Amino acid sequence: MSAKKKNVDRKKKLKNLKEFEPSIKETDNLSSFQYHQKMYAIEADIQTVWKAYVNAKPTDSWKGPLNTYRQSYSTSNDLSYKSIDTIFPTAELGMVYELNIRIAKLLNIGVTFQITELDEENKIIEFTYGKDNKSHGRQQMVFKADGERTLLSHYTYFKSQSEFRDKHLYPKLHEWCLDEFHTNIKTIINKQKQQETSRILCGINKVLICNLAIINESHWPLQPK
Repeated sequence: MSAKKKNVDRKKKLKNLKEFEPSIKETDNLSSFQYHQKMYAIEADIQTVWKAYVNAKPTDSWKGPLNTYRQSYSTSNDLSYKSIDTIFPTAELGMVYELNIRIAKLLNIGVTFQITELDEENKIIEFTYGKDNKSHGRQQMVFKADGERTLLSHYTYFKSQSEFRDKHLYPKLHEWCLDEFHTNIKTIINKQKQQETSRILCGINKVLICNLAIINESHWPLQPK
């Protein structure tokens, strides 16, 4: 694809993000939709986990090979972000994302979704699929404290024009994508914990070195006058 054609394609996709329409409304009856649920246990307190999910760069959250971040659009600031950018905002209500979903030769499509709920008090994040996606519906992540760890329940309601796809293909492929996404965030959390441990150990070492220096200095023999 030529550079000119790529630029035209990128502008078209950005236009689609700006004109995003959700596939369902908050009040829609989802009784005819398929349902999927999976729980993840994360070895970190709920505040640490929440911050990681909200603050993670989309290029780290969806870095492939299954889910790959393409671009996003902030409806509140009227700003767009591409995969080649290095600075991204934290997750915000109304943010629209475009991902590329690729699973071997079975699937290679672009999908869009919007953050339609970001509830810090109750620890809930919700995505709603775009109207142009093959599948309509929403996903919801609910975070619950479990001692020093966090339990994350990921709920999905989905429906396409193919009953066979919804019952036999989507659930497993969707779960693979979920597992990749949550594994990426867990990796971010583990790196943060390692960095915090290193910072603490570094601080302790500095204190010990200072104390040893003071002790050694106090035991130096007095120089003769």
